[in-house]
Amino acid sequence: MTAELIRGAPVAKLIRRQVEATVAGASRPPCLLNVVLGQRGDQAAYLSALDRAAARRGMTSRRLELPEDLNQAALCEAVTEAGADPGVDGLMIQLPLPKGLDRQAVTACVPAAKDVDGASWQSMGAVLSGARRHTAPATAAAVVELLSSDERLHPAGRHVVVVGRSLVVGRPLAAMLVSRGLGGDATVTTCHTRTPDLAAETRRADIIVAAAGVKHLLSADMVSPGAIVIDVGTHAIETDDGPGLTGDVHPDVAEVAGFLTPVPGGVGTVTTAILMRHVAAAACPGVMDPAW
Repeated sequence: MTAELIRGAPVAKLIRRQVEATVAGASRPPCLLNVVLGQRGDQAAYLSALDRAAARRGMTSRRLELPEDLNQAALCEAVTEAGADPGVDGLMIQLPLPKGLDRQAVTACVPAAKDVDGASWQSMGAVLSGARRHTAPATAAAVVELLSSDERLHPAGRHVVVVGRSLVVGRPLAAMLVSRGLGGDATVTTCHTRTPDLAAETRRADIIVAAAGVKHLLSADMVSPGAIVIDVGTHAIETDDGPGLTGDVHPDVAEVAGFLTPVPGGVGTVTTAILMRHVAAAACPGVMDPAW
């Protein structure tokens, strides 16, 4: 058996069309503002990708660059001021923050209506309550979007094992998958790297979401034949052709699984499109249908 690939490009294309239609009716280009502390090479590449994605959709992407040694009070003041800017529709804090800064306190300064990546406790509470208002963490929302894109992948009535418990993917995703409606109604088990006999849990799953941030954590012997496997991990590697990417799923899983998202070209592609949709929805409230 060789797994059928679940490619993100077709799903992302449909989302981009929604975004373009919404932006076309906006009074001005929707604006995303990224708050950045210090300089990191991987972060710079990601921000540049967001800038390009926004420009292609008729939106703007700006940055508020702050010194890495900024103290808590000054950072919260800067975020509060940015959130009050009427020209900013979506506000993101680039994580992780430098040591010594309180993530919860900083994200709490982001207005709920502008929290386009679901970082605040208010947005997390909305996800737990099942409220689809375009403020769920974008990566978690991308997983649900992929599973909803093909009736063969729908999680309803299936047992899903989510491997990972982060606030960015694992925990919000579990809540989204058990919610009522499209992309939900699943029975969910949340595991992590300290779960005893992780393989026993994953082998019971109809759908596995690997989101623990550990390269090749999920091996072929941990997957039941025909299972649907969603790989959220992204890890830089060296290949014979130069720098490349791999995920939390070992390549050998493709010989056992029925469906598998590639890395790159799977979840990440949809994540960026979801983020653009969140910004467009924030700029034009009530125009788009409810979604995570």
